[in-house]
Amino acid sequence: MQNGLRQPKIRLVTGPPEGGLFREGWARLRRLFRVPFWRVHTRWLVQRGVNRARHWWRPWLATTAEVLSFALTLLFIWWAVSGLTTLVFHHGGWLGPDHICGNDSSSCEAVSGAGVPVALLAASTFGFLIWRLHRLRRYCRRRALQAPNHLVQTAGSLMDEVVGRDQLCNAIMNNLRDKHARRPHVVVGPVGAGKTALLVRLTHKLAAQGAIPVPVQLRNVQRAEDLDFAELARLRFSEIVEPVARSGDEVDRVWRWLRQMADKIVVLADGLDEALNRDHADRRDSLIRRAIRRAGEDGLPLVIASRPHDPLRAMQAAVSELDPLSDEAALHYISSSGSWRSDPTLLDRVVEAANMAESPIYLQIAKDLHQKDLLEPLWTGDATTDLLLYDSWALRADLLERWVDALISGDVHTELPLDHRTREEVVEYISALACIGLSQDRADVELRELDPSVELQDHGAPPADRAGWRPANPEWNRRVRAELDERVGVLGGPGIDVRLASTWGARMGLVYEDGDRVRFQHSIVQAFLGSRYLDRIFQEDTWPHVVRALDHGGRELLIAMTLYSRSANGGCTCCRSNKLDCPVSVMRDLLRNKAEQLLEIAEKADTLTERARATTRYAGQDWRGRPRLRAIEAYGAAVEIDSVDQFPDQQALFNRISKVWETFEHVEDAARLRTAKLVLVRQCGAAARRVAAARSRKPATDPGWPPYKRLFEIGAREADRTVREAITKEVGAGGEAAYDVLCTRLRGPDRVIAHTRSCGCGTALPNPAAPPGECGKQSERARRAQRRQAARRRKVEEQKLAQTEAQAEKKDYFSNTMRAWLLPLLVDSSGLSRHQASPCDDLDNWVQLVAQHSRSDTPLRRDPPGSTISLGVALAQGFKYAANRRLSPESDRQAREFLTKQAEELLKHSTFWFTRLTLLQALTLWALPDDVNADQPMRGHGSDPRGQVREWLTLDGPHQEEHPLVKAAEKLAVRALQTRRPERFLWIDEVAVASSVGTEVGLPGEPRAHNLWIPPSTGWSTLDPTAQQLLVDVLLLVVLAERAYRPKDLFRLLELMSREQERIQLPSCMDLDRTRLDPVRGAERTSAPGSNCTDKCRLRMCPYPARVEALRVEFSEVLCLHQRDLLRRWQPRSWLYLRFRREAAWQRGVPVAGLRHFWEQMGDRARDVKPDSTDAAKVRGWH
Repeated sequence: MQNGLRQPKIRLVTGPPEGGLFREGWARLRRLFRVPFWRVHTRWLVQRGVNRARHWWRPWLATTAEVLSFALTLLFIWWAVSGLTTLVFHHGGWLGPDHICGNDSSSCEAVSGAGVPVALLAASTFGFLIWRLHRLRRYCRRRALQAPNHLVQTAGSLMDEVVGRDQLCNAIMNNLRDKHARRPHVVVGPVGAGKTALLVRLTHKLAAQGAIPVPVQLRNVQRAEDLDFAELARLRFSEIVEPVARSGDEVDRVWRWLRQMADKIVVLADGLDEALNRDHADRRDSLIRRAIRRAGEDGLPLVIASRPHDPLRAMQAAVSELDPLSDEAALHYISSSGSWRSDPTLLDRVVEAANMAESPIYLQIAKDLHQKDLLEPLWTGDATTDLLLYDSWALRADLLERWVDALISGDVHTELPLDHRTREEVVEYISALACIGLSQDRADVELRELDPSVELQDHGAPPADRAGWRPANPEWNRRVRAELDERVGVLGGPGIDVRLASTWGARMGLVYEDGDRVRFQHSIVQAFLGSRYLDRIFQEDTWPHVVRALDHGGRELLIAMTLYSRSANGGCTCCRSNKLDCPVSVMRDLLRNKAEQLLEIAEKADTLTERARATTRYAGQDWRGRPRLRAIEAYGAAVEIDSVDQFPDQQALFNRISKVWETFEHVEDAARLRTAKLVLVRQCGAAARRVAAARSRKPATDPGWPPYKRLFEIGAREADRTVREAITKEVGAGGEAAYDVLCTRLRGPDRVIAHTRSCGCGTALPNPAAPPGECGKQSERARRAQRRQAARRRKVEEQKLAQTEAQAEKKDYFSNTMRAWLLPLLVDSSGLSRHQASPCDDLDNWVQLVAQHSRSDTPLRRDPPGSTISLGVALAQGFKYAANRRLSPESDRQAREFLTKQAEELLKHSTFWFTRLTLLQALTLWALPDDVNADQPMRGHGSDPRGQVREWLTLDGPHQEEHPLVKAAEKLAVRALQTRRPERFLWIDEVAVASSVGTEVGLPGEPRAHNLWIPPSTGWSTLDPTAQQLLVDVLLLVVLAERAYRPKDLFRLLELMSREQERIQLPSCMDLDRTRLDPVRGAERTSAPGSNCTDKCRLRMCPYPARVEALRVEFSEVLCLHQRDLLRRWQPRSWLYLRFRREAAWQRGVPVAGLRHFWEQMGDRARDVKPDSTDAAKVRGWH
């Protein structure tokens, strides 16, 4: 977005009058001089440290070769011209060869004999560089700049301008241009997330910065010897420059120069998940990892886009999750094509309610409709204005349906010479092919699947290799053909040839045509087109063909079923007398049964014996955790579909999900498991809100809704903090329905540490002096073996016992933490006044309890003293979640004032640094004006942000020095209030921001319907450099403190940190010597906390936890590389914005070289580099 960092136009005014002619005159005069400085200062604060892509400069060797060849070429030209002048005019002047040589003609001949060939070689090299190399390079760059979507083979015709991805592109490009620090990059995203769109944008930006992007397609790479990224790029480069190249030798010379000398080639590979999936399934993972490792060793700049799959684990590459686009970027993209009739506010509601930012295809379709003024009529205009209650899938279905109607009527692709009837027939044929592909999880569909006579028409008889071919799901295909015949018959014609339909479908931008098959350009378009043919699929009472499709289908089939449930024929109406007649109920039950079957398959796959027995029964299944992930997706689709049922069975679904939740933990890939859980949690939260809102409109119904209780119970058992936070936010948005069912559990915190003991639980070792058994006398060696075996069994049992106790403590601890997060959110969303058994009263009790125990330094409910600190941190985080919500017409201003006062009360009595930092950020968000374009007063309320922040941090009682991290947060809070751009200086969730690069956000002053100051799409790249350094150091200190401790140990450490922070505010491994952290360390080198500390450090927190421990966050390699990049010596843009110190204020006791080396080690940790290799790096020294 071009206006993403432009400061809103705010007027500086004198403020309310204070009386007196002289004082008012002085204020107006001071305003005249202050306005220009104030505008420059705020713009400087916003623009400093913005992450921009740097130019792709040539290496010094290539530059030296070009300059030397140019100089020698000039020398040769001068020598030749001077000699020719002497021959013609018999006098060459004082610079002629004869005058220079004089009497030393023999020496001149020797020099000429040796120098002329060198000069000729330099002249030919210079001619090659200037003429051929420059021409081919300019041709490649021009194509990448003018039509990047044509250069990327997988882009398709539906893709237009790409927005919102510049931050990730800049981060990747800045690493790739550094030859000594570059890594292969893998961008991972689910179906329709915009992976190909990212490569299109990256192609354009790389060409703009002087590089030569070479996009390659991995879909056709099916042989092991073909998986060589350098060779694939060379072949693709030859195809690109073929129109202007003279010969293959010339192309090879240009390639070698650009690849080896100029270092300009960047390879962009799309579709890694589709490579080697036919003949090399057994060793596919190792082949892919080896190819990427070889590209990294060769220094090849490489970016790969892929869906999540197993080879991405333990890969020697920087893996980045593709973040969702911001709604601001989506709105900016769509609104750029509107006419004068468009209503920005209404358009914004449609964009956000439909969650169009989830996939670029929605944006492109919405833009096509908005150009014809067809998008805004999709808004139904329901009575509620709460966007959280709108059904995003219903709006998406309406969006796609309206786009197909526009395609048929000729409003889209007006250049095609087709009448209305032909267009409609083409759409019907393509929809039938899409539905057939859904049943087999395939984007490419053979035409004979729909029309078996295609081969007979071409060959007269089926080819010999296809004589025994049968479709994978004959009944599914038969029903699709019957539905197609019926629809074509309604149109009044015999239909058209399927091959002609595929040709016109390619012209419409729906498919690619590939001989006897078609390939859909986008999976979401395929899902919607296929959903149009699900009517016939669910017509009868038996559905074995649907069960078979669910066995072999993928996410596209689940999307199609969800979209079909929002259609007129897919929903349930009161006129249906039989439940079996309702497709929604049928789909819900089938998906629930499929999820349970997948969990049964996964349980059998946990043991090799059962896996071997089930291999024949469940042939083709993935035994490496995928059945459980597919079960999560099936449950999510069932919840979404059930929410539109006339008689939803939501409570039974939530009960079942709660019952099997722990079984999901057996998935090996933690990243994919977290993503799947987050999607399921959002689906459950949205469905619960819709069903609860529908129940609330019925008279005499209980306001409480039990599914919220199940969600809360799931969160209390969930080990992943990110998932717990997502569950808390979904329950917190439930308002009165959620509070009523959780009221009894929100009264106060529970005791975490159990005080009951069970003695004699251990297993005794065998007595070595016992008499031998019936088998005769045992040898001493056998008795030693028995003792060792018994000791191992006892150790395992002891570990299980300790783990069971720790899990019980963590469950109570998680429950307390979730309730502390939840209460501020319920105060803001429920709209209930303060009385007993209300969120306001419960929150006041919690705050007073924490404040009381903080003042008296007494433990909380017989828990260790640190439990009070932990509870205060959780309350502060809940306040920040609530503060992130902006005021809306439905907001309760009294509840907002109550929350502000409670946060200030808690801050006054809190001494722990993390609690104070979190509350400071929450109060800063609440202090921002509702209208960020409002006038800025020079006096009165809001005129002194620095004084306002200083007042918040004033402590009751004796003065103590503020923690250095809180001091840094104080300066950032002041800047957020001055610029009214909180996303540049604050964050909501440390882990979420550090885990994502982020996308561009718009101006907070734009008329927006959203209610978040800092959207979830914000990542670390949108933060100010000082805020980035503060964020990572806060997380480092948090990880050092909590590690994988059980709550009783965590409470003890928190109490120690709070007691010692007056003398030791930061451990020595953070502010003096970071080599003691030693982050690259395996399990065999695990050290106890404090083993690397200096003798003077009382906190005893280093080294950094080993990778095997379950930590709150693991830093991505992209973030580590960027932190290292912030510490480089040459930073002219930072100097331009007066940022001369590379390190932050609290880091200045650490050598800059030590900080750079630390972040290099953290990057190695992210890539699972062996500790020995990093130990060798220490010998080489820091740089």
